[in-house]
Order: sequence, then C-alpha cells, then structure tokens
Amino acid sequence: MHFYFFEKYRIFCFLAVSILAAIASALPAWADEAVDATDPTKIYSFVGAGLKYNEYTNGEYMWELRATGNIGLGESDMILFEGGYGKHRGDQAEGGDTGITRVRFRWLHLFDMDYELERGYRGWGTSVDLQLAGTLKGQDGQNVIVVGGMPTYALGGDWDLYLQLNVASTWDKTFDNWNGIGPGFTAQFIYSPDHWWPGAQVRIVPGYTYWAAGELEGDGSGELEINVGGNIKPTVTWDVTAQKNFDKDLKSLRREPSTDLENDWNIFLNLANYF
Repeated sequence: MHFYFFEKYRIFCFLAVSILAAIASALPAWADEAVDATDPTKIYSFVGAGLKYNEYTNGEYMWELRATGNIGLGESDMILFEGGYGKHRGDQAEGGDTGITRVRFRWLHLFDMDYELERGYRGWGTSVDLQLAGTLKGQDGQNVIVVGGMPTYALGGDWDLYLQLNVASTWDKTFDNWNGIGPGFTAQFIYSPDHWWPGAQVRIVPGYTYWAAGELEGDGSGELEINVGGNIKPTVTWDVTAQKNFDKDLKSLRREPSTDLENDWNIFLNLANYF
C-alpha cells in the first residue's frame, strides 16, 4: 500500500475524524445495552467515519475518508447514507485527483421479523438503494438505482443469511443517458460467535449483477466481501471490510497499464457510534 495520502493530508484526516467523533460522542446513547450490529435488520441510528483504500487494475490507487450514518424511523424503517472525499494517485487516466467520492442513500422497510427463531425463515424487507457518481476520477462513472427484497433465514449455529434479490437500473452521471437494467443478488452469510470478542461478527458477502437490457446488455460483474467487526463499547463498533471485484465470468479483473479505472479491490476501516 501507499501512504502518500497520510503524509500530505494527515492534518485534514485528523480534524475530520475528530469532528465526527465529537459529534458522535455528543449524541445520546442506548443506555448501557450493547447494540447488535451483527443483524442488518435491527432498527438503529448511528454515525461513523473511516478510511478506505482502493486499488485499480492499472496500478493506480485512491485513499478516501468516508462518513457513514443511519437513521432509524419508527419500528420498521431506516435510511442509510454514505459519502466521502478522496485523493487519487496516478496519471494514466484523465480527471481531477481530489474530490467527492460516490454517495449512497438506502431506504429499508421491514415486515414482521422473528428475531427469536433459531432456525428457519425469519421474515423479509424491501429496499430502495440510490448510488450517485462522485467527482473524483474512478468514482465518477454512473448513477444506479437498486430496488429489491430481502428474505432472511436463521441457519443455526450462530449463522444467518440475508438474501437481497434486486433489480438495478443505471444512468450516466448526469442522468442524460440510460445505460441498462438487470437482475442481481447479494447474499450476506453472517457468523456471530459471541465468545470470540464483544459483538464479534464475520460476514461473507458474494454478489452479482447481470445487465439484461440497454447499452450494457450481456455484461455483468461480481464481487466478494469479507467483513470482520465487533464492539469497542456497548454502543461503539468497529469493522473492517475487504472487497474483491470480478468480471462477468467471475474471473479476476485484468491488471495491465490502461486508462481504465476498474476497482480491483478495496479495504475499509470504519468506526461507528450508535444512539
């Protein structure tokens, strides 16, 4: 990995993280009860921040300071939001080297859920996920709207499955041109061994999208995410997410000198405070 971002922007990183941490610490917490961050269907509100590293197939890379947040609305709804600011290193592709990275908003609505069930179908939810292109090169490709449903299952032995079934539609970053629509899925296999450390979780998350119509017809892409996390305090969590991206045949993306900025892999360290 490269540490140019740290060297040149360490003061910016320190101030940004400090401000977010101060805001988070000033918010009310959920008494002394530990949050269950292992379950993505639990309704919580939180604010967080972290550092993300992106490696592209042409050898260029990007450091990003990223903020995350979630707002719980009643007993059945929540809205997730993410955004960041990054610094790109490399000159094979044209574009600015600093700027806003991809922004995301997701609304999740839950129907009746059985959180006590040890094995079997627990319930389901629906979601609308909007991802907007950023201004930084490598992050300025397309705007995507993903609509889907998520049946959930208790697999037993501290394992659960959250199966997101989606239909995605994509436009260019100005919404002037529609590029395609197609089905996809994201399967979250979550293992939560409480005896490892407080709030321990391991997530294995494969996903795939196939573009069935439009200019991208016949194309597709897959990814594999591995996430490890836990609780620092009852209402403060940490997690590290590593993601590897694949082509439509689920093969590793080609690495070669190129002006294309395909995201080969990335890793993200995030801290969050729940309230």
